[in-house]
Amino acid sequence: MSKRVLKGRVVNGGSVSGKAIVINIPFSFIGDFDLSSGCLSKGHPMEGKVLAGKILVCPTGKGGTVAPYIAYEAMKKKFAPIAILCQKADPILALCAITIDIPMMDRFEGDITNLISTGDQVQVHGNTGTVIID
Repeated sequence: MSKRVLKGRVVNGGSVSGKAIVINIPFSFIGDFDLSSGCLSKGHPMEGKVLAGKILVCPTGKGGTVAPYIAYEAMKKKFAPIAILCQKADPILALCAITIDIPMMDRFEGDITNLISTGDQVQVHGNTGTVIID
């Protein structure tokens, strides 16, 4: 299978490689994430899925100003995602990525949640605005 290359806008730079986890609804570290387990929370459509070490792919973010604190605590526990790719970065999710200093990109051509599937191996080149899907 050939590699696919996507271009997007850089919200926070950096380069990482890892497996994707795709969430098809807006994401928040408040309510969607269980800080005690590092998994998506009880009641979430993807309940129990682990975010640690994954590239989080979602349409956008949601939530309140406590979310960056929760993201920071998740990073300290090694429960945080290693990058965030979304169609439209909201200010709170962008602040989460900046707080824990992980790559974040948005404004892809096409719906990023349809272009990447859970389990895909993805390279995020947040300094050049390029995503490579293996």
